[in-house]
Amino acid sequence: MSQELSRRALFRRLSPAQDPVPQGPQVAALGEGCLAVRGITCASCVDPCEPGALRIRPMLGGRGLPTIDAAACTGCGDCLNVCPVGALSLTRAEIGGSTPCA
Repeated sequence: MSQELSRRALFRRLSPAQDPVPQGPQVAALGEGCLAVRGITCASCVDPCEPGALRIRPMLGGRGLPTIDAAACTGCGDCLNVCPVGALSLTRAEIGGSTPCA
C-alpha cells in the first residue's frame, strides 16, 4: 500500500506523520534574507508561482521589490525550494491583499 506525500514532505524528506499539520490556510512570506529586498536582482520565486501570487514591483533605480498577493497564493510551496537563500516560508494566511515583502 503506497502512502501519499505532500510536496513539502517530499522535499524535506519527512514522512506524512512527521509533516506539521497547518492550522488553517497558509501563504508564502518573505524574510529579511531576500536578495531582491537587499538590492540584488533576483526573481527566481516568480516563475514557479502558477497562480501569479508573487510579483516584482519595479522601483526607481532599476531595482524591484517582491510582493505577495495573499488572496492569490494557494500555499502550494512551489516557490520555497527555488529561493537561493531560503528567504521564503509558509505562514498562516491573513485577511488582506497584496503585501510588500520586508
